[in-house]
Amino acid sequence: MNLEIQQILTQAIGFLVLLFILKKIAWKPLLSLLDERREKISSEFRNIERTKSELSRLEQDYKARLAEIEAQARQKIQEAIAEGQRIAVEVQEKAREEGKNILNKAKDNIELEIAKARVELRNQVASLAIRAAEKVIKEELTEERHKRLVTEFIDEAGQLR
Repeated sequence: MNLEIQQILTQAIGFLVLLFILKKIAWKPLLSLLDERREKISSEFRNIERTKSELSRLEQDYKARLAEIEAQARQKIQEAIAEGQRIAVEVQEKAREEGKNILNKAKDNIELEIAKARVELRNQVASLAIRAAEKVIKEELTEERHKRLVTEFIDEAGQLR
């Protein structure tokens, strides 16, 4: 191999000059682009982390509100159950009271009817007694006739019942 020092030096100097020119012209813009890209990526990661923390906070807030809503719903259900039970007790008490009133009215009506029936019976008995007395007075009484009239009177009184 035929290597000449001058040619190697020329190529080395040319490489260094090219390296210097690239460093001055292209290297800084490439590094600035890479730095910008790195900054943009890290900024995106920060935004992602911020969004994650915001989502986590919102999720916890959502869970807390949901638990609160469920607690309120349970409380309202319990209140509705208690109200329903209270109303049921009121309805039962009212029905009992109305039943007692109806029963008392029925008893009063029965007593009134019994009293009317007694008065009617008393009037009929009195009327029968008067008729029997009239018959006895109008007819001549013998022992046999007297027994027959009393028996007839008893039979008539029995039929009135």
